[in-house]
Amino acid sequence: MAQKSKGADALGKPEGERFEATVHPGVRNLAVSRVADLDLDRIPDPQGEVRVIITADELAELVRRGYEVRVLHTVPIAPLDPERIQSDDDATRWLEDRIAGIPREEER
Repeated sequence: MAQKSKGADALGKPEGERFEATVHPGVRNLAVSRVADLDLDRIPDPQGEVRVIITADELAELVRRGYEVRVLHTVPIAPLDPERIQSDDDATRWLEDRIAGIPREEER
């Protein structure tokens, strides 16, 4: 049997898949806005919900605190696709397009 390396499963994939989930108030009706205080990786949600990418330990902590957590699917740990990485110039252009027409302090 092949020995697995530390931090990898028997197939050589990294251990510790994460989960994409939405966080809800739960039976104690907790404010989901407080999830921001927990320093979790949040991502945009089309329905305006609090959507997170979390580990099993973070999921357990949210449930322990009283939140309802709905797991949508697993997110394998893998290197980021280079095509999804935006250059600084591209990010600056995107931001400039978004704020075009908003008066700036130096323009007043």
